[in-house]
Amino acid sequence: MSDINFYEQFSVGTKVFLDNEYGVIIDLQDHELSTFIRWDTPKENDIEDWCSMWGTFIDAGGKIVDKNHQFIYINDNGSLKDII
Repeated sequence: MSDINFYEQFSVGTKVFLDNEYGVIIDLQDHELSTFIRWDTPKENDIEDWCSMWGTFIDAGGKIVDKNHQFIYINDNGSLKDII
């Protein structure tokens, strides 16, 4: 994947899917090439750093999903929902 515009789609708020899990990009640090995904799980801090690894993410089957996807455990900003 060498399309610069494609990689620009991976920004804060982008919803993604990999290995049967949905998540949202919660923090983008362009200067350090770090991008954090908060996965839609009930765990307090289920976060992974995909440090400049979007090619690997796509090769592993990851994809960007519809921005209207509704998470079960997290809000669109990556915070845990108040589930009662």
